[in-house]
Amino acid sequence: MTTHVFVATDGSETANKAVDMAADVAAKFGVPLTIGHVLQYGRASEELARMADVEHLVEHVTRKAGFDFANVPDTMLGLFEETRPGNDSVRVITLIGEETLARAADRAKAREAERVTTVSSEGDAADAILDMAADAGADIVVVGHRGLGRLKTALLGSVAHKVVQQAACTVVSVR
Repeated sequence: MTTHVFVATDGSETANKAVDMAADVAAKFGVPLTIGHVLQYGRASEELARMADVEHLVEHVTRKAGFDFANVPDTMLGLFEETRPGNDSVRVITLIGEETLARAADRAKAREAERVTTVSSEGDAADAILDMAADAGADIVVVGHRGLGRLKTALLGSVAHKVVQQAACTVVSVR
């Protein structure tokens, strides 16, 4: 029987589909839902730009944090093109993670998931997802699968693939 659902999100469209499915399962079974996000420290700026551009998160968190950049960058690429104090970059990435989690939690609650908590971590995305799910006591993990294609997945690996292969519980990969 399902007792706890964990879903990972990066704010992408596929992750939103995973949040929807996880919230539906949690609501149907009346079990807790934990939403996790892996903070993107040290990730390639192109990957960060893809994530942030989807919802214009850079502009949002820059306003929220009260940064006084002369020219607020409109993408993550813009944020990291110039040299900025390390603490500002870390703070922006942390705020993007918090906003991503808040949006996912709101989305889950709108789908009638009642007991929703959020958690973030850092490091290798798949390892962090597995650790957060285990810490939450999840017996189902839901992850988005971005469908990079066979060749790219074979060369680079896949977070969803690694989670499916290494999780000690049921994993649902959403497309």
